Amino acid sequence: MEIIAERINTSIKYIEKAYEEKNAKVIQEEALKQVEAGADIIDINAGLKLDNNVQRLVWAVDVVQEVTDVPLAVDSIHPKAIEAGLRRCKDVKRCMANSITMQKARISGILPFVKEMGCKVVGVTIDEGGGMPDHAEGRLEIAKRLAEAVDSYGIDLSLLYVDFMCLPVSVPNWYRQSLTSLESLRLIKKELPQVKAMVNVSASTWNLPRRSLATRTFQAMLMASDLDAVLLNPLDRELMATIVVAKTMLGRDKDCVAYLAAHKEGILQERPSI
Repeated sequence: MEIIAERINTSIKYIEKAYEEKNAKVIQEEALKQVEAGADIIDINAGLKLDNNVQRLVWAVDVVQEVTDVPLAVDSIHPKAIEAGLRRCKDVKRCMANSITMQKARISGILPFVKEMGCKVVGVTIDEGGGMPDHAEGRLEIAKRLAEAVDSYGIDLSLLYVDFMCLPVSVPNWYRQSLTSLESLRLIKKELPQVKAMVNVSASTWNLPRRSLATRTFQAMLMASDLDAVLLNPLDRELMATIVVAKTMLGRDKDCVAYLAAHKEGILQERPSI
């Protein structure tokens, strides 16, 4: 399972400040902390504003690549910003365009350069009108249409990461949305074995007390359903420890090598009981 690190994002106040001040050190330190914590891919998001999104993403891609060669997910609602950021990537075939939906402007604005560059692409289960079904079957249907769109451009389906979305269970009447996400994952894995399934796990636990506990519990459940990639905060040590343990207990860690190494490194260290 690939771990996509989420913290270079303007929703974090000091990251937004670093963008405003062009403080490369802050961005670079955040990238390195996430890599050291176990990130396989670093997501880079520069906010929502169109007027400076291209410049911000290009700058962030450049400064991150000065300190690490871990692949990047260039993340924006603006196709031109994604393209500009990816064109700065040194090894673009390992990188990721984040993201397309079924909206025509995103399909036509992103898939041509994904085909040209040979990079990965995230497809979010959002329809042409910007909506998302609240049931698993509807998300599967959009996933199939995303796969058809990607295939129509001659892009190998193994490069498509379908984000089936997690909605927060804390919102009134959404308390079963975690089950919907799990069922969406199972259906996508069954019906679309060529693609990869991913999700932002912490989205499901928004506004919950003891959020980290809820997030890591749900993460283990997703792994049991063969999640391929996850967007998360790798600086949450207990979440990362849960991933190691879940991998072992799901039979994906021969002779418990990863578990024992994590124990030796102190990654699995328990907090004292209260």
